[in-house]
Amino acid sequence: MDRVPPPGPVSNLPGYGPTKERQFSGHLLVNEACGDNLFFWFFESLRTPKTDPVVVWLNGGPGSSSMLGLFAENGPYKINDDLTLSDNPSSWNRVSNLLVIDQPAGTGLSFVEKKDDRNCYTKTEAQATAQLLKGLHWFFDLYPDYADAELYLFGESFAGRYIPMLAHANLARDRPDQRRIKLAGIGIGDGWVAPLIQEATYRDYAYAHGLINLPQRDEVDRLFAACDLAVTGSEPVSSAESDKICNRIEEYIVKISGGANVYDIRQTGEYAFPNIARYLDQADVRAALHVSPKVGPWKDTSDVVGGILERGEQDSSAPLFPALFERIRVLIYNGIYDMDCNFMGTDAWLSSLEWPDGAKFNLTPRTPWFEGKRLLGHARAVGNLTQVLVSGAGHLVPMDQPEAALCMLDKFLRKAAF
Repeated sequence: MDRVPPPGPVSNLPGYGPTKERQFSGHLLVNEACGDNLFFWFFESLRTPKTDPVVVWLNGGPGSSSMLGLFAENGPYKINDDLTLSDNPSSWNRVSNLLVIDQPAGTGLSFVEKKDDRNCYTKTEAQATAQLLKGLHWFFDLYPDYADAELYLFGESFAGRYIPMLAHANLARDRPDQRRIKLAGIGIGDGWVAPLIQEATYRDYAYAHGLINLPQRDEVDRLFAACDLAVTGSEPVSSAESDKICNRIEEYIVKISGGANVYDIRQTGEYAFPNIARYLDQADVRAALHVSPKVGPWKDTSDVVGGILERGEQDSSAPLFPALFERIRVLIYNGIYDMDCNFMGTDAWLSSLEWPDGAKFNLTPRTPWFEGKRLLGHARAVGNLTQVLVSGAGHLVPMDQPEAALCMLDKFLRKAAF
């Protein structure tokens, strides 16, 4: 049986050469019985690594690889067509120590040794959370130089469920026999948080952007009513079936609009990132990154992991947030051209929360966010909660507006006002 290589330094990358900063990558064993291993890639800050915080980045899905975010959004490199790497001037490790993790096991470069045993995959988000928390403790045990830094958990889309759950698990489970993780804040971009509340906004968002007309709004209303009934009605409907029913809303809008990309309505068709697989599937790249030979070809999303965790896709994680507002700083941001997790839905689920500063937050207007003479978006903040709308961006904010995304991260980490 092939041996799983231990994590180690990344000093030279095919298509690039010697790395500029300290890097480490490899697998973290989080379930011995099944051989569940999470893959990580860590990049030391290019600024002041000894004092800069650690930012964890997670893509969503569920089952989407965070290597997508690394290469298409906020990591140090972009992949060229000839499979060489170019520096990303807006990489998030310009202002933080960046830790990118593929999770749950079976996603991206993470793997399950007993891959044919579905019982070895996480069945719920709670199990995925426990797996990820174990991986974080394992990482800081391996690399204690970064264990005393402030930790921020960032991610997008379905990470709107992973991250608040992980934050709660961390705050609840810091035990004397474990290295304490100094969680200081979380950031969620275009998050899938309160599905029914967010799906209810598709009608107005699509109409306001010219994707449907007045009569077609009535059909969207009918489709949402069916979605609402499937999720909340007295007649039992399986979670998988209710999710299919709710997905019909966007499917209708896409069809009527001529194929609008629900993640960026300025485009048609779906996102495609073929160069990521081409690069990561090279044998010398895998060797440089200490990837186990047990890992198969890279896919942006695991069908197995996604299929299992999608069963809870219509559940809401919104009730987790008020307690977090009391203990840590929270950044919620949206690209304004994302329909799937649009800013109207974010406004709606935020306004539904009950917390001490909730009434004040709901009455607080957004103000323009300028850097010099450039308008980057709009923001509002009350207490520990900051909400930002990023101009010129869809679902993948750091890809569409990399400079603005880096600036947003830096301001949040520095506790600067927008």
